[in-house]
Amino acid sequence: MISRRTLLGGSLAAAAAGGLSGCSTVTRSTDIAALNKPVALPAYKRFAGPKPDLPRVHPLMPDCFYKFPAHPVKVTDGIPGDGTTVTGSAPTSNPIPPTADRNPYWQELNRRLGSPLELNITAAGDYTNKFATSVAGDTLGDLFNVDGAFAYLPQFLEARAQDLTEYLSGDAILDYPFLANAPADSWRGCVFSGGIRAVPIQRGVMSSNALLARQDLLDQLGVELGSPTPDDLMKVAKAVTDGKKNRWGFAVPPTAALSAMLGLPNGWEVRDGKLVHSRELPEHKQLLSITRQMVLAGVIHPDGVAKNNQKVWFTQGSAVMTQDTYSSIQSFYRRATSPTFSVSLPVPRSSDGKVGRVLLGSPNNSIAAIRPSSPERTKLLLRVLNWFAAPFGTEEYLFRKFGLPGRHYTLNGTDPQLTKDGGSEVCLGEFPIQYLADGPYPLYFPGHQDSVEMAYDHLKTVLPTAILPPAYGLYSPTQSTKGKILDTRMDSLTKDIQLGRAPLSDWDDAVADYRKSGADAIRHELEQAMAVQGRK
Repeated sequence: MISRRTLLGGSLAAAAAGGLSGCSTVTRSTDIAALNKPVALPAYKRFAGPKPDLPRVHPLMPDCFYKFPAHPVKVTDGIPGDGTTVTGSAPTSNPIPPTADRNPYWQELNRRLGSPLELNITAAGDYTNKFATSVAGDTLGDLFNVDGAFAYLPQFLEARAQDLTEYLSGDAILDYPFLANAPADSWRGCVFSGGIRAVPIQRGVMSSNALLARQDLLDQLGVELGSPTPDDLMKVAKAVTDGKKNRWGFAVPPTAALSAMLGLPNGWEVRDGKLVHSRELPEHKQLLSITRQMVLAGVIHPDGVAKNNQKVWFTQGSAVMTQDTYSSIQSFYRRATSPTFSVSLPVPRSSDGKVGRVLLGSPNNSIAAIRPSSPERTKLLLRVLNWFAAPFGTEEYLFRKFGLPGRHYTLNGTDPQLTKDGGSEVCLGEFPIQYLADGPYPLYFPGHQDSVEMAYDHLKTVLPTAILPPAYGLYSPTQSTKGKILDTRMDSLTKDIQLGRAPLSDWDDAVADYRKSGADAIRHELEQAMAVQGRK
């Protein structure tokens, strides 16, 4: 899965600026009220698909399935296309699949769409530059993936994307039932300048970072992790670390778990009537101190701060614990070579034993927009996106993710498993149309029912106190132009402190400079945006 932050990064600011420079009728407004003007969000109508194997006990709980339904139902009638070519731009984190003329999956996709899909697929690491070039040359296509964190995004979308408000606001979205299956939290990230200007690439809580542990190694070593406090984490890490055996407690600093244990905000948060950022709080400095002590104790992989190869270290057993998303669990099982490989999700607890306040990821991986067009063409493109968003358990989802039976997948019981051709032609089950529209991300680890139950129990425990990013869906011009620079400076100092290249005392001066250089302006703009949208 592509990280939302790394997908496009800061260079899309140049793309947006370049895209706007040729639009004399559009100005780079900094009117907070106008940029954050609310709109009636699309109505939410949950898709009545296969019944999850475990009850949905919290609104944010993903649907949980042990197996793929034995008889997936076809839920579309006819084809969404009209025979005309649909073009687009999307990234991929997997090897780029063969082109349509050499790809039976793509050919069948075109047949089912009823319109040939000409998709410009770019490796995720190159997508920022390609996006900028495409903006300048006006070659993004009919459908294009964008990220929500680059400069002048509202103005860019006003200039280059279709305003979808009349098509999707309120009950209008019910014409596109699979898009209506996206909750309000996802649609908030698609509203800019008083209009719905994109559709969400949903991920929900499955994109949230958590502490993952190699339970098989803990069992072999006779070490109990349980529901750890900060002190417990250090004790367990010391107990399992053995440099001579190429084994460390952590692949990377466990900041997600520590943030939950210390009760830190999810970025910005209103405290005592004022918006504050995690970095300003003494608990954040405490987090830095703890991770510095972990480095000093030698319980983090020697390259775990400076580099990031944590997936390999965790899979191979060089690290007993790591930090990754809930959705990554299945990829770890795919990578595993040990027959006893198993993952657990310890529930983080504060020093007084209370369940830690888990910081959830953004509701969306990214968003996708539509080129401005006629009402008829816009409706056609929305029908295509609706088809892309067909949810788990449907015949459309089975084809979209796994391709054609026999060639692209075989069944293990009722669970589809990609073949070699499926891996290449269907892009390891992540053909890039998933970055133009996608349904809700289920909790489904085929072949690992125990892990589904483990993740479900974990989420059931942490979701009642977990928090989404409070500033999600709010636009700050200063954040869009200076935020990445400010984050880079603070992240660099964080690593320097953890590695002992800078004293912890440097943090206070850095925070003062952080505020003066833009954070205070961001705070003020976000507070204005919250007032405009009626948020507290």
